[in-house]
Amino acid sequence: MRTNPVVSIVIPMYNAESYIRETLSSIASQTYVHYEVIVVDNASTDNSIAIVNEFCSQFPEFNVLKRKINSGGPAAPRNDGIEQANGELIAFVDADDVWESSKLEEQVTCYVEHGANFICTNSRYIDEQSEFLSKASRQKPKKNRSYGLKALLFRNTITTSSVVVSKELLGSSRFNESKEMNTCEDYLLWLTVMNKEASHLMHLGSSLVRYRVMANSLGQHAGKRAFALRSLMATSQFLIESKKEKYIYITLFSNILRFARLRLLGIK
Repeated sequence: MRTNPVVSIVIPMYNAESYIRETLSSIASQTYVHYEVIVVDNASTDNSIAIVNEFCSQFPEFNVLKRKINSGGPAAPRNDGIEQANGELIAFVDADDVWESSKLEEQVTCYVEHGANFICTNSRYIDEQSEFLSKASRQKPKKNRSYGLKALLFRNTITTSSVVVSKELLGSSRFNESKEMNTCEDYLLWLTVMNKEASHLMHLGSSLVRYRVMANSLGQHAGKRAFALRSLMATSQFLIESKKEKYIYITLFSNILRFARLRLLGIK
C-alpha cells in the first residue's frame, strides 16, 4: 500500500453534454491530485466528446476511450475503464453526478490509515439545475460506519458515484453486462465484492457526492416498483453466482420487506 496511491476514475458517458463539464470540473477541483481520469464514451451522438476533449487538452491525467457501438447501459463502459485502469484504487462516477472537492482525499485517507479497501460515502440529491432537493443542503454529517454483506442484502446503501475500491480487492469481478441486469449491475457487483473474505467496507458519513435526480423520475410509483424488482434480481443473481445457501432466508425476508413497503405506499 502506497502513501499516495493513484486513483483511476472511471466515467461511463452517453449524451451527457448538459452535465459532463460540471462532473469533470468537480474532479479537476479535487484536493487529492494523484489520479487519472478514464472517460468511456458509449457512442454519444451529442457534443459530449468535444467537452471531454477540452479537459483532455488541459489536463494530461484526463483520457477518453470511445466505443463504436452503444452497449445499452453503463456496465460495459465501466468494465472497459477498469481494464484500462493503472491505479491502485478505482473510483466510479456517473457523467451527471458531482463530487465535493475533498471526496478523494477523505477516502484515500481512510484506505491508507484504516486499511479499508472498499469505501463509499453519503450523497445529497440535486435536480437538473444542480440545485439541492428539499432539505438536502442542511444535512449534518453522520458517523462513519462499517457493515457487512447481510446488511447490504436488505438494502443497497452504496451510491456508485461514491465508490472507491482497491483494484486488488476487485480482482476479476466486473459489472454484469447482460440486458436483464441493466440498472442493477452495480448492486450485484457490490454484493459480490462484499462477499470476499478480504473485503473491508467503510461508509463515510459525510455527503461527498451530489447525485442528480431527473424530474421525470421524482415520485414515480412505477420507478419505485421497478427499483424493488431490480433489487430482487440483483440479490437473486448473487445467490446463484455465490452458491451461498445460508443467505437464502435473509434474501427472501429482505425482498418481502421491500414489497411490503411498496404496498404501504400504495404502490401495486
